[in-house]
Amino acid sequence: MSLTQTAPKNVAGPGLPGIAIIAKIRRVLILAVIAALVYPSVMVASQTYCPGGVDGSGGFIDASGQPTDEAPVCIELTLAPSPLVYIGIAAIVLLALGRVMKANDESAAVQTLDRAGLGMGVFVVVAIVVSHVWFSLIPMESFSAHSWSVVSPFPFGNIDVTTTPLIVE
Repeated sequence: MSLTQTAPKNVAGPGLPGIAIIAKIRRVLILAVIAALVYPSVMVASQTYCPGGVDGSGGFIDASGQPTDEAPVCIELTLAPSPLVYIGIAAIVLLALGRVMKANDESAAVQTLDRAGLGMGVFVVVAIVVSHVWFSLIPMESFSAHSWSVVSPFPFGNIDVTTTPLIVE
């Protein structure tokens, strides 16, 4: 009769098969939540331009300094988050989980999850940098009262355009 003991197979412990994969999945999900919270808080910017103004007698003038009967149109640009970035974050997580389920061994699964976490971080940082650089390079002085157009840094950010007449108090 043998006196060696064997551990029951249904007891969870530090040697649980797949524990490293589960820990990496948890890490990727936490990174996805953090990225989804950081992205909109950093994607905030605005610019305003009012070509023209008011002359000394209280009349309106245009950007060239010529008198006009209408109030100059002020243009406000606002940078906002793009919903496509959230879709990209979700796609990275779901594709990584799909590849993990098809992985041949634990090291391939862990490597896939590490790459997903890194890829998600790089994607969000690139989206923020491209959007802010693009937004800051918009030439506000080239807008006139009758012609304006803005090219958005699609798919990384949305630019909302609001026009209002100049308000004189």
